[in-house]
Amino acid sequence: MTFWGSNTEEMVELARRFRDGDQQLRVTTEALQTAVATAGWVGPDADGFRDRWEQCRQQLSQTGDHLSSTAEHLAFEAAEQDAASDPTGRIDPADYDGMLGGQFLDWSDVINTGERVGDLWRDRVEAGDADSPLGERYTDAHPDWDPSSVDIDQAGIEESLVDQGSLGDCWYLAALMAVQSTDPGQLAENISGVGEPPGADGWEVRLFIDGEWQDIAVSPDDLGTKGTVDGHSGDPSWATVYEMAMINAHEGRPSAVWADTPAAGLEMITGEPARESDTLGQPSFDEYRQAIDEGRPITVMTDPLLPIGPAADDLVSAHVYQVSGYDESTGEIILTNPHGPRSPNPYEVRIDPDHPAYATSIFMTGIGE
Repeated sequence: MTFWGSNTEEMVELARRFRDGDQQLRVTTEALQTAVATAGWVGPDADGFRDRWEQCRQQLSQTGDHLSSTAEHLAFEAAEQDAASDPTGRIDPADYDGMLGGQFLDWSDVINTGERVGDLWRDRVEAGDADSPLGERYTDAHPDWDPSSVDIDQAGIEESLVDQGSLGDCWYLAALMAVQSTDPGQLAENISGVGEPPGADGWEVRLFIDGEWQDIAVSPDDLGTKGTVDGHSGDPSWATVYEMAMINAHEGRPSAVWADTPAAGLEMITGEPARESDTLGQPSFDEYRQAIDEGRPITVMTDPLLPIGPAADDLVSAHVYQVSGYDESTGEIILTNPHGPRSPNPYEVRIDPDHPAYATSIFMTGIGE
């Protein structure tokens, strides 16, 4: 078996070196700033020099920001691995020499903050570049495509099949699939077409962001060729529009798109709180069954490094699945993969939540209201 990971103590030490480099650079910059400001030099040449120094100072400051963020990023990578490796899924922030920026109770906090650290190095998520995660604009690649053909009625939503594109937003798409199964009417109510016919000029989607419902505008030109599509036709669908609404709501910030917890997607779509469980207390088969019978949307996240428990060979690591059903005869729940049936990974996976090693395959569960 190939080992993926690192010596986390060495990573923390490397993080310290980056942090020390940032501090040394800032001390040097401040000393130079004082020297420039107090230099006995006046006139046009002096003014020109100070303008050039100001540009240099800004570049040094930005470099310091990058060094500091790199230190945090490395510390978060170490913390994420330690949390994933610990049987309880918990870490001691003191082990990371203050570089986590706060008190983190579990892996959920680590992944959210760790993703934000990386924003300095990642481009905004948007369509227009064939090499970007969203690819070209769909309207450029398919000039004859009619945006009003996207079926946003409840019947169309119920019949469609979510097929994840190249973005790492499985946490959100699995939640869409869960709500598609339990309350497609809400999805239909919260999306409307703009223009005549509806959708010709885009759409508006209601999402629950930062504690309130917000109307998010989506233009046909926002959609990319690598985004989510309908698994039957391969064309943009209501889920494509919902995906783009989530991206636009966060101004394309990579950390808000690429990773989050199972509960986060459910809450953003339904506006209702979702119960989140981790390795300290995953639901039993009976609890999953009851939630499914009550019509509650459910998603699960696999182990972030490597699932090694039941169904490990069929599961994708650090991936969120919809819990789409259960099998009473075997005591298994059924997981559906947002990658869609055309993916080389299994579309449906069965797993026993009462298996003693269940928590080494499924790391987190989100159950909506």
